[in-house]
Amino acid sequence: MEGCTMRGWFKTTVVATTVLAGTLGTGLSAGTANAAEYELRMAIIASENSVYYEDMAKPFVDLVAQLTDGRVEIEILPAGTVGSVLKLHDAVSDGLIDMAQTTPVFLGTSDLVNAMVASFPTGLGVDSYLPWLYQGGGLELWQEHRREKMGMHALVSALGPSEFFAHANRPIRTAADLDGTKFRTLGNWAAILEENYNVSPTVVAGSEIYGMLEKGGIDLAEYSIPSENQKIGFHEVAKYIIYPGIQAPTWAFETVMLNETWESLPKDIQEKMALAAELNTHRSLQTMIVRDLKTMEELQAGGNEFIRLDDAFMADAQEKSRAWAMKLAEEAEAKGDDLPMRLVTSVFEFQDNWRRNGKYLVMDTRE
Repeated sequence: MEGCTMRGWFKTTVVATTVLAGTLGTGLSAGTANAAEYELRMAIIASENSVYYEDMAKPFVDLVAQLTDGRVEIEILPAGTVGSVLKLHDAVSDGLIDMAQTTPVFLGTSDLVNAMVASFPTGLGVDSYLPWLYQGGGLELWQEHRREKMGMHALVSALGPSEFFAHANRPIRTAADLDGTKFRTLGNWAAILEENYNVSPTVVAGSEIYGMLEKGGIDLAEYSIPSENQKIGFHEVAKYIIYPGIQAPTWAFETVMLNETWESLPKDIQEKMALAAELNTHRSLQTMIVRDLKTMEELQAGGNEFIRLDDAFMADAQEKSRAWAMKLAEEAEAKGDDLPMRLVTSVFEFQDNWRRNGKYLVMDTRE
């Protein structure tokens, strides 16, 4: 597919009268009679054999094609196609690509909204995040930030379950066990660890983690969900698997495009793309959880030792994580930006309400 022309965020093509389903491109279903009216290029953060492609990007693209009856065709650009995967928001802003499916975590912690809207240490989990996002005002705050601060429209298009806390070369249960360690992590959790637990955050690419664990260059590392970590093989070089993943109780990905791109699309296309994103968010979570259950069964039957974090440490981590977020929100508010404080208030109040009043809900997890 051709690249974007200057300030040309999508290309309208001539509608064909009869086109075989196999010639329509990515994701179009059989029986579709017309060629795509809108062709978009979407960069992602990983390769085609990753969870980010298989469970997040490809299903979203297919749903868009299906729900729009083939009017929208999205080409997926794997990692390495468009510069650094850490800078895909910039690539959208610069008009190099039409869309990106990525994480706000890569935008750093200077803006608290980016640091906590998609995932926050000790924050909303797999049970409470979706209700907050779709019924508790979370999506509206997310989209307001993208629209007003970045000139973009955001579709939350995927959701992942809890990660492992870490693969480690030493047992980790308490805050004292973390003291003086080198911990591969990034973003908000790196800042919280460094400020409160005498940890040296080590920010390296995922491709470097295996070797560093194997050679002792780091003591522990967090990366992703159980099935993705197993695929990479971290359990082969680190004896201990630490859980639960309080640093990433759940994590959402967004698909972003310029406001002008979004506003140029017909209203019915916007509605169908938004629906595709919401459907994919629900489906991606379920797909990954089911795969992770199988992974957990396999890993627990292997030679690794599973260690659960101490309750006192998890409570302390929540207190310190909230204090970190509140400090940034207050600093932003003092400068006239109230959105971070509105987000902090929304997340913390929803989580507290969930814990107070969700006791009637039956949860199958027992540990």
